[in-house]
Amino acid sequence: MKKTSILFLIILFSLTFAQNTFKVNYETIYQPNKLNYNGFQVPENQKIEIEKQIAERNKQPKKFVLYYNDGNSFFTSNSKINLSKQEQKTEFFRLKNKDGLYWLCDYIIEEFYGYYPMDNVTTEYTNETQTIENYTCKLALYNNGETISKVWYTEDIPISAGPYNYYKVPGLILKVENSKLTCYATSISKEFDKKDLKKMDSNLKIYEGEELKQKQIEGKEKMLGNKRKEAEQMMNEIKNR
Repeated sequence: MKKTSILFLIILFSLTFAQNTFKVNYETIYQPNKLNYNGFQVPENQKIEIEKQIAERNKQPKKFVLYYNDGNSFFTSNSKINLSKQEQKTEFFRLKNKDGLYWLCDYIIEEFYGYYPMDNVTTEYTNETQTIENYTCKLALYNNGETISKVWYTEDIPISAGPYNYYKVPGLILKVENSKLTCYATSISKEFDKKDLKKMDSNLKIYEGEELKQKQIEGKEKMLGNKRKEAEQMMNEIKNR
């Protein structure tokens, strides 16, 4: 009888959190990628200047925010600055009746949603802990088939949610570390305007599986043209100094 009562309390506690509302602010520092000039003949002194500018830009943390309510979540950029025509939006959606993730594929010329079932994710749990924003977090090694990440999550908030496409652990993720980025929570609150939890655009198409892969190939080809324009603009700015 006692065990049954304890189990009931645990389930009740988990359900209470699952229905709660959370807003988490994150900051992300990206690791610089090797610059690809895509066939451009760039003088060495200009390469040094371009790479210097990119390195300085990468030192500045990018701000993001996660909104969570009753099993639904929305992760996006928290910057008030409007994106340039070459920059992609960051929008991830999770719906409480779906196991997978909807990721906005913003290729400037065309926008659509990609659905990722996330069934290729494996996690290895460890005993290592760390305190983040006054919450005790446990470490899990998170393998999505492409990258192995260190994921720090807190069971004090037992909801399956986190930044980007990270969520498949038994607690709110407050920090992610891998070879590409470091993302960490800077504040957690239980209140936000429900209007901020953006809904998916019903006018955009949703692709998955092989169809999604083909759309991504097409989108990246379109993006390459935009990246060339961005590189040309940067080189012209350097020349005109």
